[in-house]
Amino acid sequence: MAKRLVTAGPDRIAWLVILLGLVLLLLPHRLRLAVTQPFQTVLLAPLRLSGAVSQSLHDSRTENERLSLLAARLSVDNARLESASRSVSGPSPLAPSTLALIRAPVISRDLTTFERWLVISRGTRHGVRPGAPVITPDGVCGKVIACGLHQSLVQTLLAPESRIAVLDLRSRVPALARADRAGRLVLDYAPKESDFKVGDTVVTAGLGTVFPKGLRLGEVVGVPDRPEALFKPVTIRPFADVSRIEQVFVINLPETTALDAGSGWLENTARPEVSIPDQPVGQ
Repeated sequence: MAKRLVTAGPDRIAWLVILLGLVLLLLPHRLRLAVTQPFQTVLLAPLRLSGAVSQSLHDSRTENERLSLLAARLSVDNARLESASRSVSGPSPLAPSTLALIRAPVISRDLTTFERWLVISRGTRHGVRPGAPVITPDGVCGKVIACGLHQSLVQTLLAPESRIAVLDLRSRVPALARADRAGRLVLDYAPKESDFKVGDTVVTAGLGTVFPKGLRLGEVVGVPDRPEALFKPVTIRPFADVSRIEQVFVINLPETTALDAGSGWLENTARPEVSIPDQPVGQ
């Protein structure tokens, strides 16, 4: 008897719904629309809200990607203009728009520090080549050291093997940025009497064939006083937080640089034709 009472309720509700459906079918079309409109509004409200939220998230993600690309382009353009303003030969005729920036999501990283190596989901099929500089909207991230068809391996500026020639943007003192054993970014070969101050911006020096001159790298956060040191100890905080980045931009440099056209900003990225000897000839 109790079982019949339990099932009687749902059965009555089902028959009531069927009866209401039949009544609505017998109503005139205009009256049926007027009656069902409030129910449609209430029942479809969650679905419409979900669609609006989904569209808003999609628009925000698209806008964020556009702004990230714009910020990366501005950092490259700023480096070019800074180099051109200090060049004797004048601005480079190579327009910044000719340098393609390849957006690359980070799909893997080293699991020990999360800072030394990155795997990105772009490869030779997308125009990425070994040796290409890798940046973020905040600053330099590293360089590509190996490429597959669809993926590439990036050595970050905090990898033990990484070496980047840099300049103090204010004093124009050159040095070599590397990661120490503690995972901090430090400068090597900075002259002991050189002018480094906390808060100075450090940029790429344009030495070598990887990084163009003037790309933002980090900020000086420590210049400890060590009289016994041969060189001035300088600690740098990178602008790009390589342990947290989810997306980078690969600078697709031209394969050949027209040196005779006066393209001064990218001259250092051309393949070297001569090399500096380790020691003077004949000694």
